[in-house]
Amino acid sequence: MKKLLYITCIGLIATACQQGQNQQDEPATDPHAITCDGIGPVKLSYSYAAIDSAVGSDKLENSTVEEDGNTIHVTKVFPNEAEEITVYWAESQEPYNTITKIAVANNFGPYQTAEGLRVGSTLNEVKQYNNFMPISMTNFYNSLDGFARITGFNGGDIEANYPCLGGKLDIVKQRGVDVRTLDEIKPQQELQSSHKLFNSIDVEVVELSVSAN
Repeated sequence: MKKLLYITCIGLIATACQQGQNQQDEPATDPHAITCDGIGPVKLSYSYAAIDSAVGSDKLENSTVEEDGNTIHVTKVFPNEAEEITVYWAESQEPYNTITKIAVANNFGPYQTAEGLRVGSTLNEVKQYNNFMPISMTNFYNSLDGFARITGFNGGDIEANYPCLGGKLDIVKQRGVDVRTLDEIKPQQELQSSHKLFNSIDVEVVELSVSAN
């Protein structure tokens, strides 16, 4: 009987150790991750009430923005902080239950993908994360706000891993862009990062977003 109890105890201890080892092997969830579930503490599945519960009402600020002639209701989470997140709502009035997009735009913020893509990443870094496939974007030079919106990743790794991901790019430095090149591209609605223009300009990510659609 004592021998049976001894064997049973040894078995229980071994099982407990194995479970403990398995728990240690499981990677911890990154609280600042950008994924197709959401950004940081805000998930695409959340309602306003769920965000309030997650971060507290004192960390929320409601306002509106104009996009393509439409007034969109938004909520800023951690407003005016490096961790600021902007939540876009489908509803035009309370209660806000359906998130259409979550965006971050502070290059001092902590949010990034598992690979390291973040606000402040250079276009060359984005191409690297995309397995060097070109990035498609709207044209800086015929945009009202001067930014280029990412329109596609052309079958690269970012598209495969983050089909929800979008963002904005900005020119941070120009180095003697040829006038003939500018004349060539100004009428175009879309640019590819493989264009020779990008040999003469430095471009960075100024916004990253994840969308429900």
